[in-house]
Amino acid sequence: MVYIDKDANTSLYEQIYLQIKSGIATGSIAKGTRLPGIRTLSKTLGVARNTVDKAYTQLAVEGYISPHKGSGFLVEGGADAPFKKTECPVPADSGGHDCGFQEKSEKIEYDFQYGNFPKSCFPSAAWKKHSAAALSAAVPSCLTHYSNKQGNLSLRQELQTYLHHSRGVRCSEEQIVIGCGLHYSLDILCMLFGERKRVAMEDPGYHGARELFKNHGFSLHALAADQDGLALTSLKSADICAAYITPSHQFPYGSVLSIYKRKQLLEWAEESNSYIIEDDYDSEYRYDANPVPSLQSLDRNDRVIYIGTFSKSLSPALRVNYMVLPKCLLADYHRMFSSYSSPVSWLTQEVLSRYMASGEYARHVRKMCSAYRRRHDVFVQECAEQFGDKVVLHGRGAGLHFLLEFPRGTNTKRLMSKAEEAGVRVYSVEPFWNYAEDGPDHLIFMGYSLLDEVKICEGIRILRRVWNDEIN
Repeated sequence: MVYIDKDANTSLYEQIYLQIKSGIATGSIAKGTRLPGIRTLSKTLGVARNTVDKAYTQLAVEGYISPHKGSGFLVEGGADAPFKKTECPVPADSGGHDCGFQEKSEKIEYDFQYGNFPKSCFPSAAWKKHSAAALSAAVPSCLTHYSNKQGNLSLRQELQTYLHHSRGVRCSEEQIVIGCGLHYSLDILCMLFGERKRVAMEDPGYHGARELFKNHGFSLHALAADQDGLALTSLKSADICAAYITPSHQFPYGSVLSIYKRKQLLEWAEESNSYIIEDDYDSEYRYDANPVPSLQSLDRNDRVIYIGTFSKSLSPALRVNYMVLPKCLLADYHRMFSSYSSPVSWLTQEVLSRYMASGEYARHVRKMCSAYRRRHDVFVQECAEQFGDKVVLHGRGAGLHFLLEFPRGTNTKRLMSKAEEAGVRVYSVEPFWNYAEDGPDHLIFMGYSLLDEVKICEGIRILRRVWNDEIN
């Protein structure tokens, strides 16, 4: 039974969401239970239908429930797989995915690339203001000495607070390592893993990480991924040191790893003495519900290595990311990297710290999310109008890209060639598969971080015109 307190500080939809989530987690709401319909529950509780709809949507995004045609929302699981718990203190209040798309010399007006942003997205005025303040207040040693290998303490403290509030991450500033990109963080981890040279990766997945692991002499164990999630059954028999995954927004399909598979993954890591590398690369951009809590926030056994970046929320040109190491890896980290210095300049870190402390970064993230929600919605609407049911979009509701699925037998190489001739650039999915020949031949990758709503509409309309004979 859900109870509503309209005088409480917690929003109405969140009260519904939290009570149902708690019931599922404790087992009092059993797997397969059909929840009351949105209209029924809204009348029962005396709240608006969109309040219940928002709560159900968040539960569905996190995998607690799923919609079934004709049956409403059904509970996907219960408390049959409890966590093994160890104490982990809660901090007091206080990657980026460069897809490796090659730049081409000719000017393309409609480039559906992923990862770069228009100049207008960067908060230049605020950055100049905080740069001047940082330089004015700097003590001489900050400007003339090597930096701490883990990064500025001020930035790590701001990150600790921000990550706890925005992603549920539980850590201290001593666990945070500031880096100059995902590759730097993975370099560190590959050396920490020592002689264990086998890692699991999503297939398809981020090929930049795959390339790095191979460069370090690691063999790969493929975890099949598709629009329905991640297949974990093969992990039990695999002798691997870590699994590199993107649970909150699988790359490139955009699916969310359900709460029950998250439990399975965490239990596997504990039982096999392995680690989970959680790449949370664009967690800020979720449009149909609140951001999904991080996998690290569920970890009670020191098994999750959390990696995030400022590349998607601020700028890839800053070259700033961060990694939260489990406490059990800290001693080895300090021993092996005692002579290292931070690869990110003191000034960049200090400006970023001040920007976060002022509250401007959180406001900037909300502004960016709102802007890209509009682009996302325009993309979805325009594709529906131009292609109808001829094209299926994967990755709705989050992120900065889509996979377009065409009917089987469609020659997507010819589609890409025709698009390029018409001044529109779209991308192959081949790099995302461990073996290019395994990649489906009827998918195309399209991002929208560089284009505004008008350009998105114009570009898709051109695609409709030049692809008309191919997909009808």
